[in-house]
Amino acid sequence: MFLNRLLLQLDSRGRITIPSELRKKWDIKPGDYLVIDPEYKNIDKANIITDEELKDTKVVKSLLKLGEESKKDFYNEKTIDLDSYVAESDAEG
Repeated sequence: MFLNRLLLQLDSRGRITIPSELRKKWDIKPGDYLVIDPEYKNIDKANIITDEELKDTKVVKSLLKLGEESKKDFYNEKTIDLDSYVAESDAEG
């Protein structure tokens, strides 16, 4: 179980080792990308869409729909997180 924060030390080449429990919790595997947000001092796993996934028209349609809805939400000063959007999309069929 994790506390609210982890203290990780950079090695001489600027690398850190992410503890195995966190890698399992975040489903981080070798080759995965992490996003570092300097403004909020946040690190998160990047969910990268592969070329194979982009061949699936359902994925592309969902991305286009998300883009349109995000634009509307932005102009209406509303937001929705991606997990909620996916859950709603799955419920719609």
